[in-house]
Amino acid sequence: MNLLFDLRVMSLLIALVAGFELPPVLLALHLGEDPLPLVQSIGVAFGMVVLGLWFSRGARPELNPRDGFLITSLSWFLASFFGGMPYIFNGGMDWPSAFFETASGFTTTGSSVMTDIEAWPQSILLWRSTTHWLGGMGMLLMAIAILPFLGVGGTQLMKAEVPGPTKDRMTPRLVSTARALWGVYILITLLGVIGFMFCGMSWLEAINHSFAAIATGGFSTKNLSLGYFSSSVQWWAILIMLLGGINFLIHYRLIVFRDWKALAHEELIGYLVIVFIFTAFIMAVLVRWNPDWNLEEVLRHSLFQVVSIMTTTGSASTDWEQWPAVTQLLLGLLMVIGGMSGSTGGGIKVVRVLVLLKTIPSVTTRLLQPNQVVVQKMNRQPIPREILENAVALFILAMGYVLFGGILLNAMDMDLLSAMGASLTAWANVGPGFNTVGAMDNFAHVPDFGKIILASMMIVGRLDIFTILMLFSCQFWKD
Repeated sequence: MNLLFDLRVMSLLIALVAGFELPPVLLALHLGEDPLPLVQSIGVAFGMVVLGLWFSRGARPELNPRDGFLITSLSWFLASFFGGMPYIFNGGMDWPSAFFETASGFTTTGSSVMTDIEAWPQSILLWRSTTHWLGGMGMLLMAIAILPFLGVGGTQLMKAEVPGPTKDRMTPRLVSTARALWGVYILITLLGVIGFMFCGMSWLEAINHSFAAIATGGFSTKNLSLGYFSSSVQWWAILIMLLGGINFLIHYRLIVFRDWKALAHEELIGYLVIVFIFTAFIMAVLVRWNPDWNLEEVLRHSLFQVVSIMTTTGSASTDWEQWPAVTQLLLGLLMVIGGMSGSTGGGIKVVRVLVLLKTIPSVTTRLLQPNQVVVQKMNRQPIPREILENAVALFILAMGYVLFGGILLNAMDMDLLSAMGASLTAWANVGPGFNTVGAMDNFAHVPDFGKIILASMMIVGRLDIFTILMLFSCQFWKD
């Protein structure tokens, strides 16, 4: 391993995070708010960057796979630490709360400890939404585009960073892939801003909510989330969240190459079918539950919450915890499924769900015809054995991880439903949980140690458990 160069890369990533605090500083000056909390945060971060670069001077510009996993894992924790300083310097949060809020932002979880969001300065709220936007595509994916200037490629970082069981490339060079992904990401972000403004939001509200929607994050500038805004805003948010939950490779193929065959991708079809089925079922329940709602309201609220939860955005158009229990159970199932691989969404990903479902008929066939060779396929291609093993292992580990987290939180005097909901929503990067951490609640009442646990679970969920497990392997640290 090349620890000195690892330190150098992580120092530059911290500088990158601090650099994105400059627009909120300018906003504070424009609005007449106090920019000092943000300026102090930038100063501390750059001080640490200077120290890191000084200690790593002369490091060899080389990365191997272990360096990639180490940088990826530690960078998210470091970014959450340094990115939380504006909240601390502003005087509204202690360190555990700030770490929780920032980890929730960078991992696009959207859980919050803010009890009154509208009381916070707009500049701080813009930084809060910016953490979503940066984390949505992955800070390290952005870094891949600049690593060549350090004399090193980013393949090792790509392996550890890009969510999903496969790391397909769109272009021959990885740096071109990273830049193409960010180009598509920025384009859809601008589309979101323009649409939200057209629907009646101010330019600042449009930027904040577009950052959150495309990153499938969920942070809002209002206490009532998107339930505060008009129905047209909610419809536009549905579209942007739905796009955020789709594999960005598909976006790229459609936008750049006009490759309409991308629409036949099996995971995309599965993703849309799940949205349709769950929306239809919840609509059927809500029609009987609240006969005062007209058809548009039933469709909008049902579709909004299905898309919001499945893409792990976590925004709310209404307090769905007041809905019948069966709808909440379905939304909880969507938390586990999550968005598509290669998207900004969390969960185990639709492709893994499809792979697991495909094992059911193959097992049945083997029981009836033991000598028959069964080949499972995805997009008319055989599914590699390592993908199947990855799906099964991740599902088992994830469920055990969520259960363990819930037990720890329950031991801290959280009721069992709230504890399990908080653990599930943290790992899946959704945002709201159940009971005391539901759609219109917050996490301010969670004990400090519980906030640190949940923040760590968010980061582990964002990276996939295997990335973190690498660090606890003795083989990993052997030369």
